[in-house]
Amino acid sequence: MKKKPLVIRFPKAKIQAEIADRSWHNGGDIEIALYAMSLRRAARALIKSLDLEPNPKTAWDACPIVLLYRQAIELHLKTVIDESSNFLKTPTDSITLYKTHSLRWLAQIVGQIIKTVGWESEFKCEGVASLTEFSALVAELESLDPVTCAVTVGKCRRDGSVPHNLEPPNVVRFATKLDALLDLLDATADALAATWDQRAGISAVDKFQTGDKIKPTIH
Repeated sequence: MKKKPLVIRFPKAKIQAEIADRSWHNGGDIEIALYAMSLRRAARALIKSLDLEPNPKTAWDACPIVLLYRQAIELHLKTVIDESSNFLKTPTDSITLYKTHSLRWLAQIVGQIIKTVGWESEFKCEGVASLTEFSALVAELESLDPVTCAVTVGKCRRDGSVPHNLEPPNVVRFATKLDALLDLLDATADALAATWDQRAGISAVDKFQTGDKIKPTIH
């Protein structure tokens, strides 16, 4: 007898084919979850290998870490949105969600979701005490694209030195906040999925008992 494949809780597996067809990941949620985990592990491995002492030969070595976290955060933001699209009056279009790479836009949608379910006081972690700080942290991450920093007039340095925010010690400190944010987004995706399942279940019972076409609502 064949063993069942391992099911990853993040993001929540979509069993129904019609749901998977409408999702931004087209049913590849487990693969994306594993990839997001790998991005984070790779970032942590690079951090351990960094030379934190001033060294012009290794000054840019922390930059790939930023890009690894950036993509991991993007995937987690998309997962939160995917798990909670039913909470919003106008669900995010799956094609738009798949194609966009704007962290600021994704964070804006997540902020709307958190407000809709009334979780502002619970949506906190190191470096994020409010939705405003959440948006600011995500915006900071997006602004740290190494190539953009290198070619932007006024920011680039003719001596080859790395911008202050991308220096290895500063990237390491920033990564601590990003790790906390990843954990927060992971937990939020699970909580949203569980909340919707619970409310959908209650709605189904009400519909069966009353015959009314009741849809889950947020109060």
